[in-house]
Amino acid sequence: MIAKLVRIAAFGAAIAASSLALAQGAPPTPPSEGGTGGFGKLREACRTDVERLCKDVKPGHGQIRECLAAHQAELSDGCKAAIQEAREHHHPRQ
Repeated sequence: MIAKLVRIAAFGAAIAASSLALAQGAPPTPPSEGGTGGFGKLREACRTDVERLCKDVKPGHGQIRECLAAHQAELSDGCKAAIQEAREHHHPRQ
């Protein structure tokens, strides 16, 4: 009986942990249609901005995104437009 309760609690904890990880804002996966979809456009449009403004930032865990947000006023017009397009695509207004 106790072993069953322990297994149920462990299972519940695993489900809660995975749900929390998803709720933390894991980025949506790009479409698999032969490329990276809108993410490729964003990456290309912001490449020089990342190299110029975020060259010492280690990629991963949203650190490049945070760096670009911190330097929003300094971003190129192309990068700003690509970010806005990605926002509208992933968070359409209703």
